[in-house]
Amino acid sequence: MPALIQADNLEKVYMRGSESVNALNGVSFKIDKGEIVAIVGPSGSGKTTLVNILGCLDNPTRGKLTLDSEEIFKDGLELTESELTEIRRKYFGYIFQKFFLLPTLTVRENILLPSVFQKRFKANDRYLQDILELLGIEKRGDFLPKEISGGELQRVAIARALINKPKILIADEPTGNLDSKRSEEIKQLLLELNRVNGLSIILVTHNPELAKIGSKTLSILDGKLC
Repeated sequence: MPALIQADNLEKVYMRGSESVNALNGVSFKIDKGEIVAIVGPSGSGKTTLVNILGCLDNPTRGKLTLDSEEIFKDGLELTESELTEIRRKYFGYIFQKFFLLPTLTVRENILLPSVFQKRFKANDRYLQDILELLGIEKRGDFLPKEISGGELQRVAIARALINKPKILIADEPTGNLDSKRSEEIKQLLLELNRVNGLSIILVTHNPELAKIGSKTLSILDGKLC
């Protein structure tokens, strides 16, 4: 069975004045469908650069990336922002350390926001209700973000990431702003999404307990896997 994600010799070079900095240096790996993969490493190791390329937020300088047998990046080809946007809509849902909810929109409206820009799939009321119930926030749909707890805010952010039925969920430090109890809740929720829904998850974290839920761990240091 083809890998869901296949990375081959990914490199990312930034220019700092006249000096070139290799943020990624020949990174290769594969991720199968249904896996939870944890990406770990110290600050400045290249985690963010790697996940930005995997999530098609940025182009690599060199190397290849294949998503579900579709070749996305190949040597010498740089995609435009509109092309990257279409790929993101097709494949990914994103959860970030900061919730990025719009304060003037209700929980329900925040969750539905990505579907406004989605041509491939439009969420209906039943699907939205299913997500609200799955995440235990079905009674918070008409609340504003300021009216709910931090753990509920992260659940809303997860619901928003799921609304367009992504193939891959990218969670970048999803428990970074939460206390230990709420962090455990989010960990169990990610496990449930993987087990019950078969969702593939890429998890970027400094939290060793959260990283343990990964079926595979990619450790990165100085732009290389180690």
